[in-house]
Amino acid sequence: MARKSGIVLRVNGRNYDQWTSAEVTRDLKDFSGSFNFTLRDPKRSLQTFAFASKGSIFKLRPGPRADVLINGKVVLSGYIEDVNPRIDDRQAEVTISGRDKTGDLIDSAALTDGPSEFKNVRLEEAIKRIAKPFGLTVRNEIDTGEPFGRYSLDLAETAFSAIEKGSRERHALVLSDGVGGIVITRTGAKRAPADLTLPGNVSSSDGRFSHQNRHSKTYVRGQGEKAGKSRSGTVALDTTAAPLAPGDRSKGDGSATAMERKGTTATGIAVDDEITRYRPIVHMARTKADQESAQGEADWRMRTARASSEELTYKVRGFDVNGDLWQVNELTYVSDAFQDIERDMLITRVTCRSDEEGNFTELAIMSPEAFDNKPVGKRRKNAKRKKNGTTGSLDSTAKAL
Repeated sequence: MARKSGIVLRVNGRNYDQWTSAEVTRDLKDFSGSFNFTLRDPKRSLQTFAFASKGSIFKLRPGPRADVLINGKVVLSGYIEDVNPRIDDRQAEVTISGRDKTGDLIDSAALTDGPSEFKNVRLEEAIKRIAKPFGLTVRNEIDTGEPFGRYSLDLAETAFSAIEKGSRERHALVLSDGVGGIVITRTGAKRAPADLTLPGNVSSSDGRFSHQNRHSKTYVRGQGEKAGKSRSGTVALDTTAAPLAPGDRSKGDGSATAMERKGTTATGIAVDDEITRYRPIVHMARTKADQESAQGEADWRMRTARASSEELTYKVRGFDVNGDLWQVNELTYVSDAFQDIERDMLITRVTCRSDEEGNFTELAIMSPEAFDNKPVGKRRKNAKRKKNGTTGSLDSTAKAL
């Protein structure tokens, strides 16, 4: 049976709010937001069943522009990508799904007509050039550091891959705003509308803790230029000089070889001190990397692997708190004795779902240092947990009921 909820799909200017189920997700790790709706298909039902009721006549196909609204606010603008009709002996229904506009960056090649590289560009400028053909805006909220001497684009890589490899080296979080824009930011600049407490506003808690993808040391190796930024100035050639005879040449002390090695190789090393056994991993930098870039990427890879191995999922009723929607990239204080969490955590995924159970939000959280380069400090340590219930001594004279 179709139901009306606070989630509305607008297709080519027409609102649809009668659904069997509706789901809208934004995830820091997936970049592009997504939606999924299941509804009764009256047109296909009328074509098939003699007893079908008329209802609103419409026929959905892949391709149309789609906006998703939650409690009247547009949270996602994109396109219908998949339509899956289904029929049995009682009804005909259709499931439609799609992503926001940045989904095209994930599927499509970057700058097929060139250029194949940018020179002396900052991260935000490189992203703007890559995103421009797709009609996407770029908003930068942080200092992205030094310009890239050379920002290379592989022949067959996707636009998102071309963006993501630069953001790794600069420890920048690049995400979709859901409505046609790209945001370059850091994590946890804002707080969520409420804390998460169990017992309290949390109706379910699900945890996953793993060491499978974590490593004792993470290496990033790459190639750079200009002697690792230590070589300066130029030396003019002497056109009057004659070649030295072999006997007149002085032996080198190795400094030239060391200088060239520094100029052509860069290595970053990040240590996960919570992994005590020998488990190293090596990654190759995908842009021209100096020492600073290689170290930044190594640290980013270690932190994201550590955070991804410790993810908790919470379910709360409704989509908002006093009119403020739950959002990704916000900090929330979590008090959950069952999962042994008592500290600020980062919301990395928000899924708003409406079905036969009602309206609820599913929140995935990680440790807050996952995507930044700030000192870890005490951010991975629990605060002192508050005692639940009444205070004072127990009544030793009480009898069982």
